[in-house]
Amino acid sequence: MADEVESFLRGFAPDDVRATIAWLLDHGYALSAQHPAKELNTFGSLMVYSGDAEVTVTVDKGQWYMDIARVPGANRHDFGLLLPASRGRPYWECFPSAEAAGDLPLPAQLPPGVSWHDTLPTVLAWLAAKDETEIAAAVALAADQRYAVTWPTSRKARQLRRVWRDRGLPLP
Repeated sequence: MADEVESFLRGFAPDDVRATIAWLLDHGYALSAQHPAKELNTFGSLMVYSGDAEVTVTVDKGQWYMDIARVPGANRHDFGLLLPASRGRPYWECFPSAEAAGDLPLPAQLPPGVSWHDTLPTVLAWLAAKDETEIAAAVALAADQRYAVTWPTSRKARQLRRVWRDRGLPLP
């Protein structure tokens, strides 16, 4: 199983994805699942690395994503939402070009312009220090913030901005 995944990563993964997986393996994580089991390809492939947390790397139609569960088997969260949540900063401060990205093709590795290798250790440390309720609340806020900058004229975005304004929270 690991040889097949390693060959797949060498052939298809961006350098940062390979560096991230090497970091996970060096820090006690092990490949615990892959899909599809017999034919890894760039359409819906998934690799799960388990250790203190559970890191899922997915590639679908040539785009690489990462989701993380605080502990193996817990709820997974999108790495693009965990970054602002773990930093305690609004989504638009972490991804200032998110508004303009709506019409651009997505890069090979998401979130755009973020090194998984450089940011993953800090996110994992934040997850280890929080309980699932705190994580879920911070990720939900980041998801709402991403929605508000991605679809700023939508009814939901206008409603979110009103709520944030009333609560004295930062606005995009």
